[in-house]
Amino acid sequence: MKKIIALVLVVMMMTSVFVMTSAPAYADDWKFERKIEIVCPWGLGGGADSTIRPMATLLQNELGVPVEVRNETGGSGVTGATYAYKQPADGYTFLLGTQSLYIQDMMDNMDFNFKDEFECEDILVHSINMLAGSKKQMDKYGIKTFSDLKEYAAAHPYEVSVAMLTATGVDGMCFEIATEGLALNPKSYQGGSEVNSDMAGGHVDLAVGGYDDMSGLIESGDIIPLLVFCEHRIDIMPDCECTAELGIDSYAGPWRAIFAKKGTPQGAIDQLIAAVEKCREDATWKEFTKNAAYDQREVPAPGEDTAKFCLGEYKDLRDYMNEQETLEKDYDDLK
Repeated sequence: MKKIIALVLVVMMMTSVFVMTSAPAYADDWKFERKIEIVCPWGLGGGADSTIRPMATLLQNELGVPVEVRNETGGSGVTGATYAYKQPADGYTFLLGTQSLYIQDMMDNMDFNFKDEFECEDILVHSINMLAGSKKQMDKYGIKTFSDLKEYAAAHPYEVSVAMLTATGVDGMCFEIATEGLALNPKSYQGGSEVNSDMAGGHVDLAVGGYDDMSGLIESGDIIPLLVFCEHRIDIMPDCECTAELGIDSYAGPWRAIFAKKGTPQGAIDQLIAAVEKCREDATWKEFTKNAAYDQREVPAPGEDTAKFCLGEYKDLRDYMNEQETLEKDYDDLK
């Protein structure tokens, strides 16, 4: 009997050793040993790229391994997301994403289900969208505020033009809510640089975009801010009206976050996110977020808060796209 008990104990000890050596690495024992790649599905110099690069530099210093930003552009973010999806989930490839990827997913423009294959781990910034006008054109129309715009558009239906990159995106959604009932003339554009050029030259009257993308033209005086889509006036433009004070339920703005492919070792995720949270306290990051007005909105904490926030964003976009009849792929938990 004693021999049997001893044999059982030996087997149990061997099993424990096997389980311990074959179990996935967790945060307390994971260590990055080579380059980390963060895929940015949009081009150099854009809002997304300009957000991840300073963070990547800080992460590299914190983690002690190279952190490289890889721009894989095309298809409104689909090309980069597809590239990240095809990489092994080994803890060395992450994806920078925004709600734009949710939209592309539900428009069925991806060869995989983004919602099922990627998880949002940490939201870096939550930008604030704004409605701005060409200084040349606003002077011509005598428009200085959003209230002036409403009055002028009511008296001159379809005279005021507005640059639109996509009617189905976040910009289009918040713009449509804010300008409901106004007879404006939409003009289609392919890229933000083209919009900014035409705004500065007075070839289009209005545009919606993030403060970070428009700040240069605001500082040069080529465009003037008319309305920020925010719960309060922002510190950097205290004289500009916000949607909340006008009773307009339109607050959507692009957020930028780090996503991980399903199956990525939890230890790698935990180590990366812990480093991100530490880098948030760096003086250079705080200065960066202040200058881009990224500090005007709090972002949810990693974990349950982020998961809840992202599910809400998916649902809101799903409902909007359903109303616009652009919803091609639905998920049961979003209905």
